Amino acid sequence: MDDNELDKLFGEASAAAKEPSEEGSSDSDAAEKEAGADIFVIKQYEEGQDGEEDEPDDDQAEEASDSDESDEEVTEEDEAEGSEDSEDGAEDGEEPEEDEAPKKAPAKRPVPKKRPPQKRPLSEVIPLSRRGITVIALAAAIIAIVLLILFLPAFRVRNAHVEGNVVMTDQQVLRELKLEYNAHLMGGVSGNILDIIRLDYGKTEERIKRENPYIEDIRVSVKLPSTVDVQIKERMKVCYIRTPDGYAALDREGIVLELTSFDAKKSVRPVICGLNVTYAELGKPVRISNMNDYKKAIIVLGAILAADNASIGDTYSMFENTMEVRILPSGYMFLTVYSPQNKLIQIKFDSLDKISDKTAWLLYAFNSDALDAPKTKGFLDMTGDDPTLREY
Repeated sequence: MDDNELDKLFGEASAAAKEPSEEGSSDSDAAEKEAGADIFVIKQYEEGQDGEEDEPDDDQAEEASDSDESDEEVTEEDEAEGSEDSEDGAEDGEEPEEDEAPKKAPAKRPVPKKRPPQKRPLSEVIPLSRRGITVIALAAAIIAIVLLILFLPAFRVRNAHVEGNVVMTDQQVLRELKLEYNAHLMGGVSGNILDIIRLDYGKTEERIKRENPYIEDIRVSVKLPSTVDVQIKERMKVCYIRTPDGYAALDREGIVLELTSFDAKKSVRPVICGLNVTYAELGKPVRISNMNDYKKAIIVLGAILAADNASIGDTYSMFENTMEVRILPSGYMFLTVYSPQNKLIQIKFDSLDKISDKTAWLLYAFNSDALDAPKTKGFLDMTGDDPTLREY
């Protein structure tokens, strides 16, 4: 670029920037034009040498911080391009703008090296206070006890003791329990918290009482080693009653123990006749419209059973040979009994007064064959003070 071109370029720019005010200004402008680019270059050189560097403004500070975060390194090619641009600017005599100030290369930040994790002792990770040691010891003891219970042979079923059963055999009781040999003793422990603490089969007991009416109460418990203890309280069948579908076996409280259909080949004894049965369900109390008659018949049968139990050395059982107890609306009761000689005899009662004494005398008469001697057909009247054999 020659001097004329510089005069045209910078002369016009200075003329536009300044307002013509006085005549002296034109002379100064002409002098500057004659001086040309040399004056501008020298002035620019002096300002570059002697003048202070401009401080970067806020925009440049923000751009520098952004460049520090984004750019990690400045390549050699960028530095070369920057030096070329600065030389061109000096040759052209262009004044650099404030926004295009030279940028400082960001300093490289050292990357911290990851240290391998240090192993700390267990006492620093878990502070072992006295309470912590106690908790750990208890947990270890519980785990050890559980393992012993699961695997020791002493907790396997090897023996079973059954007590209190009369009607049911031991095998029937064990089948009701669903207890198998070599099963785990704790397999049936259940029920409320008290049953579990006592190692009882609470839920199993409730199931058995619900499913088997003959079992009034049952208690099943564990006894170490390898033993199950069973205690049973059975209901005792005392009579049968007629139902529309057959016979129902009852205990003293009127609980239905069995329901059977009519069978000519099967004899049921003793049967309480003359009752009006309205409801009979297995395991539930029977419903009878004339319940007082049922209670009278039960008292008579109880007196017969007591007489049998009081008899010593006799093989004849009056209770087992009693066929029927009939209660009449008039209040009389008729008892039908087989004698030791298999003779069918009827006995008439009018009340329950002294019924125990009367049944005891009756048993003595059967054992002495006193009632088998008469050949006439009739009944034994025991309504008065003296028993009398009467014909029909």
